[in-house]
Amino acid sequence: MNKRLGAVTLLGIALLAAVGFWGYRQYQMRQAMENYLNNKYQMAFFNMKTHVNNLETALAKSLVSTGQGEDAAIFSEIWLRSDMAQENLTQLPVSSALTERTAKFLAQVGDYAYSISRDVVDKEELKEQHWNTLNRLYRQASDLNKDLNQMESRLVDGKLTLSELQAGAKRDINKGKGEGPDRDFESINKNMQTYPSLIYDGPFSDHLEKRKPGGLKGKKITADQARDIALKFVDADRKNYTAKVSGKNKGKIVAYTVDLMPRGNNNNLPKFTCDVSQVGGEVVWYLGSREIKPGGMTIEQAKEKARRFLESRGIKNMKDTYYRKQGNLATIQFAKMEDNVMIYPDQVKCTVALDDGRVLGYEASQYWMSNKDRNVPEPKLSREEVQAKLNDHMKVRSSRLAVIPMRNYDEVLCWEFIGEINQNTYLVYVNAENGKKEKVMMLVDTPDGRLTM
Repeated sequence: MNKRLGAVTLLGIALLAAVGFWGYRQYQMRQAMENYLNNKYQMAFFNMKTHVNNLETALAKSLVSTGQGEDAAIFSEIWLRSDMAQENLTQLPVSSALTERTAKFLAQVGDYAYSISRDVVDKEELKEQHWNTLNRLYRQASDLNKDLNQMESRLVDGKLTLSELQAGAKRDINKGKGEGPDRDFESINKNMQTYPSLIYDGPFSDHLEKRKPGGLKGKKITADQARDIALKFVDADRKNYTAKVSGKNKGKIVAYTVDLMPRGNNNNLPKFTCDVSQVGGEVVWYLGSREIKPGGMTIEQAKEKARRFLESRGIKNMKDTYYRKQGNLATIQFAKMEDNVMIYPDQVKCTVALDDGRVLGYEASQYWMSNKDRNVPEPKLSREEVQAKLNDHMKVRSSRLAVIPMRNYDEVLCWEFIGEINQNTYLVYVNAENGKKEKVMMLVDTPDGRLTM
């Protein structure tokens, strides 16, 4: 009996030791992951701060510019620094609600600088209103830098770690309880809101953001109608779901937010959330979440599945343009094709699960903002006339007519040329009316898909 008791005791001690060791290893792994994330987020923060600091310097230099050709470099640097700062800001584990105004400020600065650089190249003099706007942007960048300097001091002193948000230790901002990075960014965001809106003809202009969606027409729908529309739209069997309106989105497209939950809490089915526009009752976006298993569906099959999905839901004549593959998901971008002319403002994205081919993601806000009845004019310049003006070193592979959106949301008919120089692939858009080069982009092939830069 004593031997059996001793054996049981030894077994218990061994089990406790094993559990203790496992727990210690789990603790070590969590600590290592937290350190990794904190280092990653700190690098993004310090990079962002560096770019904002350089942005302030470049804006200061812009105050002595006169609009001569050599000043274009200053505005190009402002555009570059603001773009890099935005990129690093998006890598921080902070909700977009807390960084909305900061992100918008950086976007507006870059776009305003870009528009001025185009004026400088076209030899248009800077006016007093330009100087006033640049001076205001400089002061705003200076204030942003001061706020970031305070955060940097706390990071260096170890009083602040950015990884705590990712670990789930979020503070109650609404009650004013936090001392973490969420609290810091809330303060910065409020400071950004004290500045007046920037008004100019660019894609991030506040007054242009208030434009009405052109593709949404008809009467306002009710919440009950929104539920029915959501159930019919998603790529799933509606009888397996219940729908509930969980809120209202009061953004550029006022919409009901609808949650679709599997009946009986069936974990094998995806959960969906979507927005259904109040005017017209169109689904603006939807997203389903579930575990995606490895599957054998090809990208071409996914493109065809997404195209048929759009067509069956009334969005027709769409042609795939670019795609991105992430794990077992493929996101395909479509644009409207009208009389053999690509209509790039009317864009839709679909995300297809490669294991079963279901469309788990759909984003059509740009489509419903831009869609309208168009009278596409005949080009005044022929393909041959425009191509003759291209760089002789570019080997043109293909060309077609395309309507592209401009920075003030106007639309321009262009000849689109795809060509190569030094094994790099370019997209060149030339105005089909006056021969002006409107836009140049690079096509980059990555393991995940073909992207534009």
